[in-house]
Amino acid sequence: MNKKQIVDLITATILIICGSILLVFPLFKIVNVKIIFMSILGLYALMNLIQFLLTKKDKDYEGLFTTIASLITLLISWQLKINETPWYLALTLFIWIICMSLIKLKKADYYHDRKNSIWILKIITLILFILTGLLTTINLYYTSDVQVLVLGFFYLVHGILELLDPLTLYLIEK
Repeated sequence: MNKKQIVDLITATILIICGSILLVFPLFKIVNVKIIFMSILGLYALMNLIQFLLTKKDKDYEGLFTTIASLITLLISWQLKINETPWYLALTLFIWIICMSLIKLKKADYYHDRKNSIWILKIITLILFILTGLLTTINLYYTSDVQVLVLGFFYLVHGILELLDPLTLYLIEK
């Protein structure tokens, strides 16, 4: 595995762990959705910034764009009263999903331009990401406990989808 694949693998694993931890939060009555959502966005922005800095020699700007999208969404969620109105949480998450979808589409186009067949996998994971995001956004109109669980499942699935890219590239090399 090259350095970029290892960094991508670690980032996806951390995202899976974060999603799994979110699933346990309601058991401990940790249900402040605004703080949890902003923490996840901040952690995701930090992870992708570190990922970009570690792999900038590969001229892959996906980490930088993801950091910018996460920070913009973090600022939007900081301004809104997410705890009081579930619609704001759904809207903020939907904005983040749109930004991430555009970034993932650009990455798939990058692979397509290089005649790399991994672009098909990127499009499939993009479609699954959008579907998961839409289902998550639709189901954020319940109590805080359920909102935290839904966000946990979303980030868990998102981490699994992010894990497919470095694993597939590694298997293709072998």
